[in-house]
Amino acid sequence: MRRLLFGIFLLAAHPLSAQYYYNFQQEYFFGNLPNARAEAMGRAATAVGGNVSSQYFNPAAIGLTKDHQVDLSTSGPFYALTFSDFYYAGYARRIRPNLVAAVSVNQLAVGPTTFKVDINSVDYELDKPTSTNLALSAAMEPIKGLHVGVNANLFRWDLFDDVPVANAFMLDAGVLYRKELGGRKSIQLGTSATNLTKGDITFASPVGDEATSEFPMIFRAGGAFFTGTEITIPGAGTGPLDLVFAIDFQDVLNNPFRTGFQVGTEAKVFNVFSLRLGYVNQSLDDGGFANNKDKLTDFTYGFDSTFRSMNSQNHVPFDLNLDYTSMKPAPVTYSGRRLDNFRTFSLQINWPLEN
Repeated sequence: MRRLLFGIFLLAAHPLSAQYYYNFQQEYFFGNLPNARAEAMGRAATAVGGNVSSQYFNPAAIGLTKDHQVDLSTSGPFYALTFSDFYYAGYARRIRPNLVAAVSVNQLAVGPTTFKVDINSVDYELDKPTSTNLALSAAMEPIKGLHVGVNANLFRWDLFDDVPVANAFMLDAGVLYRKELGGRKSIQLGTSATNLTKGDITFASPVGDEATSEFPMIFRAGGAFFTGTEITIPGAGTGPLDLVFAIDFQDVLNNPFRTGFQVGTEAKVFNVFSLRLGYVNQSLDDGGFANNKDKLTDFTYGFDSTFRSMNSQNHVPFDLNLDYTSMKPAPVTYSGRRLDNFRTFSLQINWPLEN
């Protein structure tokens, strides 16, 4: 096991000679992501976990999900793509006490666009391109507190109506470690590598010309501290206050941009309402335009409301979570104005395994 973990992150840290073209699929990989909780906490999610969509940041983090979980979300708009939407649907199930498996699909539907794609130095107009990823994920706990996970991704890019869909395969890997500190305190440490296998995709034009582009190889490392206490609210009584503080580092190994750090915090009151805040700092390519910045530095926010259903035996058959977050886009201008905020809405349902 130690050799396996060492090998995963030796690969992640190894210098790469190939380069990821900075804006290829950047909306998909670096736009508003499918986890509303993570977005509200500044995307500091590598060591947090607990959601099916945590596999997007660290596949090992799904090891912290409950027995059954369904996760649905939608995000948009993206940059100047005012008709674009990002859709996510995932399901996770605890197969054994130390093994969780998940299946998910997410899609960036760009909508009507006047963009063009360069294939062998010829520009072809795009109509309504879509980027879709199907993922099978698994996380196991070989040692108490240590979770190891992997995603097997099938990425599909539909560019033109009369051209076959382009396909690519990628593997992601991650590790998450949880340490109880006593009382209601604990820490979690996580690290992950997206596109560990250095995947690329070959796509064709309407006349048969082909081009190949690499996907980004994203390394993430982070930590999270969890603590809790009891508070009294007049008129509501006494209940728990749970706090999370998280920090992340991100680096794109085959490109000099999108390196940065994120921090986030969450306060959950009485297990029914959460308030989240975050801060993002990432390097950007300004594209050579004076009105564009070379840093994304913004604050994020969001909230969560939990509905808990009770059956006649006073057991809890399911929890329903509604999440919302708002996040500023990259600091670029479009037609002389700053673009509107990204928004993400999520619905999550948890329920226990049958006895």
